[in-house]
Amino acid sequence: MGTVSGRNNPIITATGSGEVSVIYNLSSDGAGVHPQSQKPDQEPRVGDLNQKVGNKTRGILRTCYKTTGSYVQLNPGAPDDQRPIVGIYTKLQVRTKKGTLEEEYSDETVYSTEYENILKDWPETEFNRAILFGIGGVGKSTIFDKIAYDWANEACEILKRFKLLFLLKMYALFQESDLVDSIFDQLLGVKSGVAKDELDQYIQDNSNKVLILLDGFDEMRTKTLDAASFGSILKALNRTDYRKCCIFVSTRPSHLETLMSKSLVRNPCTHVEVLGFTKEDVNEYILKFYYKDPDSGSALIQNIEKSNTLLDFSTNPMLLLLMCLLWREKKQLPVTTSRLFTEAVVYMFTRKGYSSEDASKTVITIGKTALSGFVSANQNLSFQKDEFEQNALDLALKAGILTQQRVIINLECHNNIQFMHKTIQECCAGKYLQSVHMSNPGFVKRTVYKVVPFGEFQNNLRQLCQTIEGVVSNDFLLRFCCGDNEKCMTDIVRLLDRKFNKDRHKPMYQSDVIQLISQHCFFESQSKKIPQCLTSDSLIPSDIVVNNNTDVRILIYLLKIICRSEVQVLQLSRIETIRIESVSSVSGLAFALGYMENLRHLTLYWCPLVKGDLEKILSSLKCNYLLTSLDINGCNTLGGRAVEWAHIKHLTSLEKLEVRWCQLKRTDIEHIASAVHDVAKLTDLILVGIWTLGGSADLWAKELPKMKHLNKLNLVHCDLTQSDIPHIASAVGNMPRLTELELDFNDPLGGCAALWAKELPKMMHLHRLDLGNCDLTRSDIPHIASAVGNMPSLTKLSLYGNKALGRRHKLRSFFPSLRVIY
Repeated sequence: MGTVSGRNNPIITATGSGEVSVIYNLSSDGAGVHPQSQKPDQEPRVGDLNQKVGNKTRGILRTCYKTTGSYVQLNPGAPDDQRPIVGIYTKLQVRTKKGTLEEEYSDETVYSTEYENILKDWPETEFNRAILFGIGGVGKSTIFDKIAYDWANEACEILKRFKLLFLLKMYALFQESDLVDSIFDQLLGVKSGVAKDELDQYIQDNSNKVLILLDGFDEMRTKTLDAASFGSILKALNRTDYRKCCIFVSTRPSHLETLMSKSLVRNPCTHVEVLGFTKEDVNEYILKFYYKDPDSGSALIQNIEKSNTLLDFSTNPMLLLLMCLLWREKKQLPVTTSRLFTEAVVYMFTRKGYSSEDASKTVITIGKTALSGFVSANQNLSFQKDEFEQNALDLALKAGILTQQRVIINLECHNNIQFMHKTIQECCAGKYLQSVHMSNPGFVKRTVYKVVPFGEFQNNLRQLCQTIEGVVSNDFLLRFCCGDNEKCMTDIVRLLDRKFNKDRHKPMYQSDVIQLISQHCFFESQSKKIPQCLTSDSLIPSDIVVNNNTDVRILIYLLKIICRSEVQVLQLSRIETIRIESVSSVSGLAFALGYMENLRHLTLYWCPLVKGDLEKILSSLKCNYLLTSLDINGCNTLGGRAVEWAHIKHLTSLEKLEVRWCQLKRTDIEHIASAVHDVAKLTDLILVGIWTLGGSADLWAKELPKMKHLNKLNLVHCDLTQSDIPHIASAVGNMPRLTELELDFNDPLGGCAALWAKELPKMMHLHRLDLGNCDLTRSDIPHIASAVGNMPSLTKLSLYGNKALGRRHKLRSFFPSLRVIY
């Protein structure tokens, strides 16, 4: 005989004769009740009980997420400073991939509210585990709050698939934590009217309709994991428990490797990287924040757009919130990270009635505890009350720098103390470390060749910087320690240089990482003196490439300080190439270009040049006799600014001028031509994506012969029409040195060569003519062939990308004496 039993499960008995007896175990004392003897008004069936538990739990959760869970706390120190999530939430950019970390991410970025793209195929496929990751303050927790809110309001079809959604904060969890116990601790409470075993049974029976959001794996109280001690939450992550539930877990990137280990998530899973705000999202968030005062919001937007630093900070939602709070109070913002956080912290204290002195003392006092968390082996982010000095703890809690939450673990109450954000903890730790440094010498010079560190500052610094991974992990802490303090910065930079740059056996990448972090520390200090190790060739190489706002603001600051030193400024002559790409401003670069006497190539890609920027850059280069190429791409603010173009005439060594996608006006061509007509070395003029030139060549083409030294003219993507060709041909015919003309991607020329091809022979000096991707048709070929047959100097013709021309061998007969590129 075999039996299957369990609480609220039927007892199934199989006899030897093949008969099966089913007894439902529904009574509290375990007595069996035959279903046929049960009356409708008696105990409900198991299925009914199961659904009743689910419906009741669902109702409690929806109420929670739609009421207290539907508000975003703007200032943790002011309970009433809240905003409904629906009124302040601004979508964040995310990108996803499935599979291993080595696989490529999708090129497409979507928004955090586009759940269909993030959760597609859930819960039908095996990809029912997902990791949401991103840097601190990028908005991971708020995304989870928004998902819970939208689920509760049934605002999204894909979320309607889930009958229950549990949002749990992992800073209150240990590795042994049980899922159902934690749900009651954090969400349902002890008086919910739902029994734990009944809820567990419902989850087990409806696993693929349950979504679990685990917020903050990197903040979990247990730091060193042991799979043998895992409770049901971590077992759910590794699919040994609740394997059909859909689970999202968020973390900082530093814990991705741990999450992907064999004992936890593993593959198959979905990776969702949170990228932060775009410029448009930043503006939307600010205007939502200042919905009652749009003028202040617009003023803040303008202020942020003037600064590379603030533009960089603003893409991080937490930093943007701090800026909004500061602007609301003072109508101005700081420059460095340390100043921004210092002012934010002071503001949180002063708005609660405390002085800035109270704020400074409290930050330093609690900073000792904050630092102890980082130097510990497990990097603690959660603390107990007895780890703080009582008076400082009270003030910090009232100001909101620290938060306290009552957590029930194993029926015992614990007061969990955390900093409002990890970056705030880093700020306090850095301020404390700075105060320690100011109270002792830091370094003692024993001999000419040996420097010996000692004291609390050095002991802590050595622990923070034992490995390259430790330095990277504590990057922000070191920056805060260097904030407006030259002495701290100098000693930290020297220590990093001595530890990681002097050992030839260490990987080269370590030196690059240390150099970058040291530059950040120098910038935070706002020192007027650069440590010697920062003026090495690695800082000022012959080729400089910068492609983000953070690096360009550090570069410009360093250049500014270098230019003030008669000795160090000579090092700028090393620079031969500068390429700056995708930054919000280059307004501070011009002053240093004049010292780069060996600069040969300057490239500005997608860098908005506001009024006066180009003029300053060109004026600064007027004494440069080696610059051979100037490439300006995507600076769509240059159109119509003729006075600035005039300064090109000073670049007497210029050989190639590229202006791409800059929305020039046709009147600009006249001024460019006038400026460069005496630049004897200028051979290449590349004007790409200047759509305003199309249909107006009668107004600007006559200016081309002024540039009598040109060998190559590029008018690609200029929307040229058949009416433009006669004017261009006449102008080029008067340019005897011009041998190459590129007219690719001018679609209006297709299908009408009968109207314009006859003008081509006027360009008698051309060796090469490009008509690729011009939407040409087979009917155009005879006219083009007839024309180029009368161009004795032409040796190469490009027709590449004109798909309508058909097979190559049928076209060759039209051009027997030319090299044709199809």
